[in-house]
Amino acid sequence: MGLTRSVDPCRVQMGAWQVQIRAPARMVQPLRAILSHIEIPEQGLPPLAISVAGDGFARGMVDGKEAWAHPLSGRDWLTILLGYAVATATSLLRELLFLHAGAIEIGGRGSILVGSPGAGKTSIVGSLLRRGAAYLSDEVAVLDPKAGAVHAFSLPLAVKPWTAQAMGAFPPGRLLAADDNVRYLLPDRRAQGPVPVDWLVLLDPSAPASRPLEMPRGEMLLALSRQASSFRHRDRLDAAFSGFVRIVRRARCVRLGSGVPADAARILADLHGLA
Repeated sequence: MGLTRSVDPCRVQMGAWQVQIRAPARMVQPLRAILSHIEIPEQGLPPLAISVAGDGFARGMVDGKEAWAHPLSGRDWLTILLGYAVATATSLLRELLFLHAGAIEIGGRGSILVGSPGAGKTSIVGSLLRRGAAYLSDEVAVLDPKAGAVHAFSLPLAVKPWTAQAMGAFPPGRLLAADDNVRYLLPDRRAQGPVPVDWLVLLDPSAPASRPLEMPRGEMLLALSRQASSFRHRDRLDAAFSGFVRIVRRARCVRLGSGVPADAARILADLHGLA
């Protein structure tokens, strides 16, 4: 890859969490630009040290122990490093929960969009932002089960070519970085959080968009357990279960077809009183 190591490590403060990056200078700038907008609200988490060797091999260290290691190619290195940094942060959470989901704020209340990759989360979040919603997250919802609230986790929208086509016009924002076919767009309209969770919306890409269907809370809890979330960590299974039960009990749970993301976004906009 023809890498040149940066002289000194770069420290990025992500709210209460710190990441140290030792890598080629051309890698440090975009990685820092993205991570610096993310805030981890939980105190006391051990820092992450990311290092990229001259041969392009990346490692992440936590408390002096290797948390992950991965070779980097010339094409998708930024996506890989961001993924590992975010995964490390969420794996360290103890008081808070995480869920692979999009999240928006409307009128001081939070809506969580849950779905497998390809369900249309990014496209729908982007469309709702254009209609007046405020951005909380595109990939990771950080939840406070005691308060029944969702925190802001401003990882930029990861806009891929097919996502851009489904989204149409982008919401107003700043392009922070690009990696191969992914553009990282930070929306201008961002919520500070935390905000109470009012809605849990399970997106179903196999169905056309129509009126949202109410879901039993037990069914929603089962659906959440199938997503990447705090449920995946065995040492936190009991806390994750009781925490997600609290979140689900306070929220309205619905299923929404997202076969055509633009239609699903329109339905959600009407449901939330957006233009």
